Amino acid sequence: MNTTDNEDVITRRTLETDEETPAAQIPALVAALEDREPTDLSPVYYSVNELLSALFSSPPRATADATVEFTYEGYRFRVRQDGTATVARAER
Repeated sequence: MNTTDNEDVITRRTLETDEETPAAQIPALVAALEDREPTDLSPVYYSVNELLSALFSSPPRATADATVEFTYEGYRFRVRQDGTATVARAER
């Protein structure tokens, strides 16, 4: 995903990084985009739960500016360690 190409970006959000399960915010975000219920989506813990928990629970120094990218339910997410999430449609 090229985050500099704003035509591909659907939304940007800031995730709550101090929640116990930060990945739980991902289905809620997709559900809002799709006008669906989060419970209608596949469980996020199968794909990215541990990645986001590790990114936010013991992040590297701020100068590292760590980023995690993943695809979930047809959307490409790019999440920075400060909680900034950029969402675009995944290429098919």
